[in-house]
Amino acid sequence: MSTEKVIANTLRIAFADLSGAKLLAAADNRNAPYLCEQAAEKLIRAVLTSEGIPAGTGHMLAEMVKKLPDANPVKPALAALADLAGYATAYRYSTSSRIPPSPSARELAEDLARVESALNDIAARFGVELDLPNAPARNPEPFR
Repeated sequence: MSTEKVIANTLRIAFADLSGAKLLAAADNRNAPYLCEQAAEKLIRAVLTSEGIPAGTGHMLAEMVKKLPDANPVKPALAALADLAGYATAYRYSTSSRIPPSPSARELAEDLARVESALNDIAARFGVELDLPNAPARNPEPFR
């Protein structure tokens, strides 16, 4: 598959994850934070793909962002999402005799808004129409 399509479809999946997170958040479902993290992770993966950098398989968002060149202008915005990495597992697995409390509705809404803002910016920079399945990114080159 071409880099243009990988970038575009990764962003479309991020959009679907974000949409799902919003629906689950409205229902006060504990899986909303996980999908919020997944959307952020896919944003980072799309940008790494444009740079020709393998993203790996983990959920270590800060480590993934560190791989980006400092010249990439979206690196600071993606670094600001790295705090969502804990959502990848914290609300999916019990590590003790209790289920960890989810973030507050306000906190989750702020996180969703941050991811949405980054997604809209990155999709626009790549020239990706999020509602147009399988169309390639019009500008797949690394951001500078």
